[in-house]
Amino acid sequence: MKVEVLSLTRRFGDTVAVDDLSFSLSSGDIIGFVGPNGSGKTTTMNMMATLDEPDSGDILIDGTSIVDYPEIARRHVGFMPDWLPAQSDITAHEYIDFFARAYGYSGDALEHRVREVEDFTVVTPIRDKVLSALSRGMKQRVSLARAMVHDPDVLIMDEPANGLDPRARIEFREYARKLADAGKAVFISSHILADLNEICTGCVIIERGRLVKNIENGLKGMDLEKVFLEATKGEVQ
Repeated sequence: MKVEVLSLTRRFGDTVAVDDLSFSLSSGDIIGFVGPNGSGKTTTMNMMATLDEPDSGDILIDGTSIVDYPEIARRHVGFMPDWLPAQSDITAHEYIDFFARAYGYSGDALEHRVREVEDFTVVTPIRDKVLSALSRGMKQRVSLARAMVHDPDVLIMDEPANGLDPRARIEFREYARKLADAGKAVFISSHILADLNEICTGCVIIERGRLVKNIENGLKGMDLEKVFLEATKGEVQ
């Protein structure tokens, strides 16, 4: 599975949020996505997940445009936003079960798939808790389970480690490794560069919506914080 972002551009009025952006990722990759606040990361990820459309450019999955055929992305892409919905009176299990049904699971297949993702993300011990009662780390586990429920080939994660304690951050690094080892393409936006430095096979750095650095040959032995500062000329926000 290969994802290609090709000359992607998105404007909001006079503001260019994403400006002629190109990069790619493939099965088994863990690609970090880094940039200052307001650099266009979330806008890019929303377009990759078909939650928004570009003004120009394209996104291909194995050569097929998901701008023209968004249903392709919805089968192959799992998107983990940095928030859970406002509904607080449903349990973690009910939330995951709802999305599994929306993807067409039913009967024994539904029960098996929900249990499988709950076990993988360690949601099983908290499956009967309502969302409002969960800690930040628990909510992130539920959000990951929801993104994985249809067994996508590509996982897009928007700030998955934001607000997590050290133990939960370690857990998410392990989840990312397991997903890549299973042949998934993993794309992670994060401000925690040390975490990305440890697990990523590559990194895309953007500023003001434009690509400023694309590291494609691994991060081993590289100081990502230093590379980021040099690429963005130290303009950390």
